[in-house]
Amino acid sequence: MIEWLMTNASDAPEKADPRIICFERREDDEAFESSVVALMGRMQEQSRKMFVSEHNVLRMNHGANWVHAAREPEPDTTMHTLSAEWLIPFKEIADNDLGLIGRTILPINEEMEKQFAQNMYGVVGAAAEKVGNVVSAQAAGSFSQSILEMFSKIQLGVDRDGNVSMPQIHVGPEMAERIASEMQNVPPEIEAEIEKIKAEKIQAALVREAERKSKFKQADQ
Repeated sequence: MIEWLMTNASDAPEKADPRIICFERREDDEAFESSVVALMGRMQEQSRKMFVSEHNVLRMNHGANWVHAAREPEPDTTMHTLSAEWLIPFKEIADNDLGLIGRTILPINEEMEKQFAQNMYGVVGAAAEKVGNVVSAQAAGSFSQSILEMFSKIQLGVDRDGNVSMPQIHVGPEMAERIASEMQNVPPEIEAEIEKIKAEKIQAALVREAERKSKFKQADQ
């Protein structure tokens, strides 16, 4: 009895896994979990493409936030956790209802997509406020004046193909209809001013891109 009491603690049985195991074989359970994780990853990638171009996605391999010595501190570059909870009725599992998989995964993807959008627009909004790129239609006096002010504040960029990227407006369906209607009623003189500013911004973007490229040596040089 004394010898048994002095046995190494590592010989004690491992603590039982509290999770409910849905498959008889552990490898089947792991294969199912891996498949669900991979599916969720693909769905989240498709959701992300609606908001951010794949060419503009940077991935962290370590650390908790971006640090760039040549740039001013960003408003918020820390990692954010996206999470979702769901309930799985036991009856549907007992009935072997395979449709439960889709009914469970789709709401999870929608919830995480919503959280991603909220986080992204929050970061963009904070950055815009920091540099003063905020336009109020009420303060501007009219929709057309606010569009004119918006164009005067922004700086256009050039994509990898050399094309100037025009600004985008992200709004809900109702606001999109309202904006489309308002665009039809922009006074000619303001529309002409908008087009003038847009042309100037496009030219400025091309000049900046040419200056940027001139800093690099060509392959044939």
